[in-house]
Amino acid sequence: MTDKKSPPKEAPKPIHPDVPITSTGQVISSPVTPNWQKVLYTPERSEKYLSGEMNLRSFHAISGPEMLQMAQIAFNLYSSGRYTEAETMFNGLIALEPTEAYYHTALGCVYMAQDEYEKAKEQFDHALALDPKELASYLNRGEVHLRLGNVMEAANDLKACVDLDKTGKDPLAMRARVLAAAALELIEGAQGADAKGAAKKVEPAKKAEPAKKPESARKPEPPKKAAPANKKK
Repeated sequence: MTDKKSPPKEAPKPIHPDVPITSTGQVISSPVTPNWQKVLYTPERSEKYLSGEMNLRSFHAISGPEMLQMAQIAFNLYSSGRYTEAETMFNGLIALEPTEAYYHTALGCVYMAQDEYEKAKEQFDHALALDPKELASYLNRGEVHLRLGNVMEAANDLKACVDLDKTGKDPLAMRARVLAAAALELIEGAQGADAKGAAKKVEPAKKAEPAKKPESARKPEPPKKAAPANKKK
């Protein structure tokens, strides 16, 4: 009787076409430089970091593929609902490279998933200051405004998201259209209430409550890719 051989394991798939991996799925790194600490952490490099000429990522010589791998891990933590861990990782990535808009957008989504809307809005603001064409940030900031009852601000952000979709097929822009319709409904409702108020005296309104979560809402939408593969150090 012959022993049955187990089926061959599927080869690991790269997390990005530009990230080379080994047969075990590890990111391929360049050979380690002898005495790398003395080469890397020289007084000159330290001075550049302290003066702001070099960011933390460059100071520690972290490669693009390594940053991408960390971003992918953080994204997976977010997707599985492990928000505290995802928040820690995205904050770390921002510390390493604060000018990457994606990290701020993703961290905003982590806060938004935990109903921390002010913190989420702050991160979306940062992302859009770095990249004014970031659809995901416009979409999610628009939803944050909608949940807080800032209907006009929400409408402006959602319109910006839709306007940036040149193909008319981007799923982020399609969701923005749905939320924009909800915002328009709220605006029309408010205008109707104002018209009735002008016709007759009404009791003082109660303190406004944040807009209810639209039925169409789901987990905040992060950008489609984890991070650019080729970034300058």
